Amino acid sequence: MRTIAIMNNKGGVGKTVTAINLADILVRDYRQRVVLADCDGQMNLSKFFFPELDPETAYTMVSLLEGDGEALWSDNLLPVNKDLWLIPGSPELYTEDLEAGMEGQDQAKTSRVSDFVSCVREDAGADYVIFDCPPGFTAASLAALLASDEVVIPMELDGFSVSGVVTMRQQLALLERSGLRVPKASVLINRWRATEFVSEVEQQLRDMGFPVYRQVIRKSEKVPESTVVGSPLTIYSPRSSAGVDFRRWVREFMGEV
Repeated sequence: MRTIAIMNNKGGVGKTVTAINLADILVRDYRQRVVLADCDGQMNLSKFFFPELDPETAYTMVSLLEGDGEALWSDNLLPVNKDLWLIPGSPELYTEDLEAGMEGQDQAKTSRVSDFVSCVREDAGADYVIFDCPPGFTAASLAALLASDEVVIPMELDGFSVSGVVTMRQQLALLERSGLRVPKASVLINRWRATEFVSEVEQQLRDMGFPVYRQVIRKSEKVPESTVVGSPLTIYSPRSSAGVDFRRWVREFMGEV
């Protein structure tokens, strides 16, 4: 089983879109079983699949952090289809972040996420667990990071995003120096455009020595449209540039190219 955290310190770079389409392609094209976890208080991932979801009546990432819910891990998952399940987000994650900032990171909460992943792995209950993380190292995203085997860092090619990747690289190194197990990280370039400026920034990024996927995701209006209708690109617009690119990227992600 592989566990992936999708993270970036900068918002609006396509983290949730990446999580949605990665999970969908793994299920649809590779017949994999996937658990998605929404670590963001905005709940964009959760609302994509369940627009009317009430986090007050559902098992959420807050429930996982707090150790609530049913004893059997699979009883707490919200089924999207027969091979895709969701742990929804909740606005209460912001309260978790505030408490973590005031009291320090709760080791028990961090370990509960790792324990959940271990249970899924031991039971062979899924092939992938994918955490969709908010910007920054929040209580939920730090717990997800420490439970993950690898990190995917989506980014756009502009000066602010490059700085964000540098900062995140420094933060990961700091966590590692503090004795924590930090997973390997790779950058996925989102919203790529065929301009001289973008090409220059891309080369700058690749020259930094940070692992960057060869495949980029081209900018496409079909991406925001797909989020409005609540449909992954493989269904909404499989032949769009982004739809084609996401499939090519997953092939690289799977080690096929």
